[in-house]
Amino acid sequence: MHRRSFVALAAVTPLAGCSSFFGGGVDTTLSTGESVYFEAEEGADLTVSVDIQEIEETTGEADAERDSVGVQIAHEEGSWARTEDIEGSDTYEITVENDGEHSVTVYGGTASVSIE
Repeated sequence: MHRRSFVALAAVTPLAGCSSFFGGGVDTTLSTGESVYFEAEEGADLTVSVDIQEIEETTGEADAERDSVGVQIAHEEGSWARTEDIEGSDTYEITVENDGEHSVTVYGGTASVSIE
């Protein structure tokens, strides 16, 4: 019984956070510099929902405070990218400009990201 549980967990863990493998979208939590990949077709209209979990403190000037987290969606060949600064929570629409693999990356904190 324990052996089956381990095998099942080992098979599913690499796919965690990236439901696009099954034809869905993205539904995961990312921290600064972390990315998740998904496939999208040119002209696809996607809904992006972001909920900020934590904003990192800035390093440098004592008076400077960060009030948002950056979320970037990019085509992996570098031919298209869109970055949004999110404060709190936001939902917005994007239209994919190129077929293929895309990534979503978070900068400046931790955020739950959903792309459908």
